[in-house]
Amino acid sequence: MAPSSSRWKIPLFFLWILLIHTAGLYLFTKGFLLSRQILDSKSNCSNPPVNLSRTTLTSNTANATCWTTPVFSKAIILFIDALRHDFTTPQLISPKPYHNALTILHETASQTPHNALLLPFIADPPTTTLQRLKALTTGTLPTFIEAGSNFAGSAITEDNLITQLRDAGKTLVHLGDDTWIKLFPDHFDPRLSHPYDSFLVEDLHTVDDGIYEHLLPLLRNKTGTWDVIIAHFLGVDHVGHRFGPAHPEMRGKLHQMDGIVREVMREVDDETVLVVMGDHGMDENGNHGGETRDEVRAALWLYTTREMWGVVESGAGPVTGVVGRDTPQVDVVATLALLMGVPIPFNNLGKPIEEVFVGGEGRDWGRLVEVNTLAAAQVQRFAGEYEKHGGEGLGLEGEIWGEVEVDFEDEVALRELYERMRGYQGRMLEGYRRIWAQFDLLSMFEGVVVLLLGVVVLLCFQLDAGSAGRLGMSGVVVGMVTGSVAGVGHVALADSARGSAMDGVILGAAMGSAMLYIWQVDFEKGFQLKIWDWQAVVFTLLLSIGFASNSYTVWEDRVVLVFLSTFGLCTFGMANRLHAKGIRGAHSLLFMLLSRVASLSRACREEQLPFCRTSFYRLENSAAWRLLIPIAIAMAVLYTTRTALRGLEVRNVFWFRTCMPAALLFNAVFCSLETAHEQGWLVGILAEDTSKAVRMTVARMVLTIVFVGLGTALTSTSGQRLSEKQSIFTTAILLTTILASSPTGGLSLTILYYQLVSLRHLVPSSSIKPTIAALLGTLHFFSTGHNATFSSIQWKVAYIPFRDPQYPLSPLLVIINTFAAPIVAACAVPLHSRDNQSQARLLAGHSTVYTVWAVSTALWACLLRRHLMLFAIFCPRFLMAGGLMVIVDVIALLSSY
Repeated sequence: MAPSSSRWKIPLFFLWILLIHTAGLYLFTKGFLLSRQILDSKSNCSNPPVNLSRTTLTSNTANATCWTTPVFSKAIILFIDALRHDFTTPQLISPKPYHNALTILHETASQTPHNALLLPFIADPPTTTLQRLKALTTGTLPTFIEAGSNFAGSAITEDNLITQLRDAGKTLVHLGDDTWIKLFPDHFDPRLSHPYDSFLVEDLHTVDDGIYEHLLPLLRNKTGTWDVIIAHFLGVDHVGHRFGPAHPEMRGKLHQMDGIVREVMREVDDETVLVVMGDHGMDENGNHGGETRDEVRAALWLYTTREMWGVVESGAGPVTGVVGRDTPQVDVVATLALLMGVPIPFNNLGKPIEEVFVGGEGRDWGRLVEVNTLAAAQVQRFAGEYEKHGGEGLGLEGEIWGEVEVDFEDEVALRELYERMRGYQGRMLEGYRRIWAQFDLLSMFEGVVVLLLGVVVLLCFQLDAGSAGRLGMSGVVVGMVTGSVAGVGHVALADSARGSAMDGVILGAAMGSAMLYIWQVDFEKGFQLKIWDWQAVVFTLLLSIGFASNSYTVWEDRVVLVFLSTFGLCTFGMANRLHAKGIRGAHSLLFMLLSRVASLSRACREEQLPFCRTSFYRLENSAAWRLLIPIAIAMAVLYTTRTALRGLEVRNVFWFRTCMPAALLFNAVFCSLETAHEQGWLVGILAEDTSKAVRMTVARMVLTIVFVGLGTALTSTSGQRLSEKQSIFTTAILLTTILASSPTGGLSLTILYYQLVSLRHLVPSSSIKPTIAALLGTLHFFSTGHNATFSSIQWKVAYIPFRDPQYPLSPLLVIINTFAAPIVAACAVPLHSRDNQSQARLLAGHSTVYTVWAVSTALWACLLRRHLMLFAIFCPRFLMAGGLMVIVDVIALLSSY
């Protein structure tokens, strides 16, 4: 084979592996998390879901312009992003910074209960803003997989409250978070609306101040140029992401919200309803995305100058508008639609909020029956239409529609009918929550089979790397037959509504090419497994089996620490049988010690409480720590790199002696400036814009140096040593991950880098290194403040070198921050290779480990698809495993180039 074609053989192999893995993930995820079926049907005034004129339910609808007579002609809706319910409740004993700052909501609800209501507002996970807004406008439930689209949303096409208001002739005005403009293009008056970018996490005040600047003049304009104002404040959410909820900055931001609400209240008239709501909450670290109590429990407050709210049979105690009953967020859609006199959106599953329609005395059962008849009938109509379009039915559709007519003078009969309707709506909502976790078992099975074939191919490559260049006629025939049978079988068996011919082509191509490769392998060579190889197999399989348990998955960081400690003990024991046993024994002890030190940094997930204490964010709050650690990182990285290159003739002195130290210096400067900014030390010295410009410039200098290193590594000449090329590549990636991480995360990555380099002393010529590298990457994934949860994503890193989101660079920075440790581990694997063939085998071994983990998490997620903790534990872990598998494939491709 010609030298030029030989050079491309291994990169092309890893490119092919990447395509196989992508195909397997595509097929599995398509079957695992099907999007719910979206109906195009729209509600309209001329076609109500039930003909109320046929019943005695005509008290308020005989002269209605639509389904019911509007109660208000205008609405002001203030979204306070991440407004957690306990931010609004008073706390006298041991208050935290977020207590007793936003007091107006609780104050009015308790003192004037007929004018104001305050309720716990429960979100359906995922608690990301985009998915919450979709649910809060359509009244339906989000799908879990949609959380990945939180960076950019597409327009909502299904029936929704905003469209219904526009179609009713209302003039809509939007202020704040520009996600609304993306979801509802051409709905808001462009002359009056003022959208702001929603992802500038560093900016705590621009959006909120901009809303305030335009909101009050709009309200004081009595010319009637608006009917509905939607103002979406972001400051509370951004303070949470940047500092956490228990920071003094949060108190100031909630005080600002309190003042704005008070000013808006003074401008509200009898024809206007004022609503304040949070789209989700936040956890103790200020993050959100999951389903913990703090993340799903937001606040809802409704206010009117008319005394019309009430509480059902409050008893002998005083009436209060502070309601303790949890209110699903989907309920607000039906409630606002009925108050504004527009049709309830067709796909809505929520019910009217009881306290809004029960009347001041808490006994207006006729009104409750009326509005719930409309809402329940709409839910029933949706259910029937959904089943017609191939959706799964619940079998509840006819259970309330017996005798609808009722004597409106008979309170007992009215209340009984009302309770039946509420029960029906509640069961329908819970039913759809259950069945919308839809699964296509055929597609899932196909995905698992393709991923398993990927494991077999990687094992075959490690057994007989030379098979990548062979091609026999028998193998071609086997591959073509396998691919054809798989593709045709998919088309024949797949549901026509869900499957596609293209899926059959993808399946056939993946399986056919895999079988063609496997057929060429010389299996007579066989695997000659030594003790270290068996240990690698045991570690990989044990962790894979552990993913079947929610407890082991939750405590994965501890399990991995045990594996690494076991490995360290084994190397310490083996050191007595080797030369220079004192040095090897010391390396083993240091390896175990550093693993334990790294494990001390952790960000606990809810399921680990109260047996876990978060230390990662406590370290981040120390200014002295943040200033000193970057210096320690620089010294440790330079020392470790020097150790890795000891005994080698280094040709590229410029990178190691100039570029790396400069990048580490700039990183330390950046961390110092970031700390000074967050501590407020630069106030009065540098303007906010200037401070950000300086930090951006320093960060970009680091990235510029990194690009020089990557360019040097990826365009190296044949005269450059393989180990030197890989060292440049690894250190360039390491510098990027350190910049994209916090100081504590950077320290963890530095420890990881040293441990990876030290493997050459622990097991000089063993194939266990790729497995240990994968375990180290997993351990340090947790020690950099991450978990297999959406809420642990550290979004603010997207703005380190930018003011505004830059696609695809901002999402890429978030990915680098999240998977920094596994990325560094994968880049360092080739450091232990002697030549191109051994490097390829090491990379294939490393990819095998991640592929086995991806297969196992996919398999357990499939088998446990009705498990209570599927979306909390098993699904996020599968998404993490699948993402890491693809990332490792990309690194293998680049490293083998």
